[in-house]
Amino acid sequence: MNKLLSLALALPLVACVVGTDEMTPGPGPGSAPVGSDPPPSGTDPDPTALQGSITAPLTLSGAVKVTGAITIEAGAVVTVMPGTTIEIASPSVAINVKGTFDIQGAKGSEVVMQPTNAADHWGGVNVTGSYKMSYGKQIGGPIHMSGATASTLIVDSTMARASGDYLVMGGGTLDVQYSNLGLETGDSSHCNLHLNQAASIVFTHNNIAGAPYGLMFYAGAGDFTHNNWITVTGQYAVEPGNTGSANFADSYFSGGQPTATPGLNYNPLASAKLLDVGPR
Repeated sequence: MNKLLSLALALPLVACVVGTDEMTPGPGPGSAPVGSDPPPSGTDPDPTALQGSITAPLTLSGAVKVTGAITIEAGAVVTVMPGTTIEIASPSVAINVKGTFDIQGAKGSEVVMQPTNAADHWGGVNVTGSYKMSYGKQIGGPIHMSGATASTLIVDSTMARASGDYLVMGGGTLDVQYSNLGLETGDSSHCNLHLNQAASIVFTHNNIAGAPYGLMFYAGAGDFTHNNWITVTGQYAVEPGNTGSANFADSYFSGGQPTATPGLNYNPLASAKLLDVGPR
């Protein structure tokens, strides 16, 4: 697998934000998308569609369709309310986060983000700004972090089914706790967690499962204590040339301890699957 991945998508964007009572702010029914011609008499744009460049605060709730690539520009904040469903229309569509993307789900009222066709994949969330997810389900699309300003905070959430590697770090800070990364029954992702470069990593109380590789660790420093590492193939990869350091103590590995590597601590390991991990 290439050690260097493309972590940001340069996609042509139509400067268009459409909203209704479910999306605030935004033009209501009968209003034209920003930058477009007025709709013909007697017609309305799709009142749930969202695409383009977002430059002002925006709150999403209810059922939302992402019909084209989105860029949350620097300084803009997009907040997603509990119970929101976000359907991604195209396998090539990505959400590019330069500002702040804040998913505020709640227990029993999770935010679900997935492709319109459940069997498809989508472009995922590309983070150079701030991405926060609490009680969310991000299915079918990965998370790619790039640059020193990238920050991702995820708690009580489930992430699964990328078309390649799922959570890829090319810089910044990562904090994932009490979450699921991958599906124990098998996952389309090639690697659950791929670390090329990182300033800070906290990754604890999680289930990591289902992909051929649970971890590919090339660089970084992190706290990986108290996790379940479960795989259907028994493969883990801590790359021989890695320059990172990490503590995996108090974790359970279904395939046994990975090969000892300088800079990585596995002791003591849990002898049985941990129960106080994953969404609470």
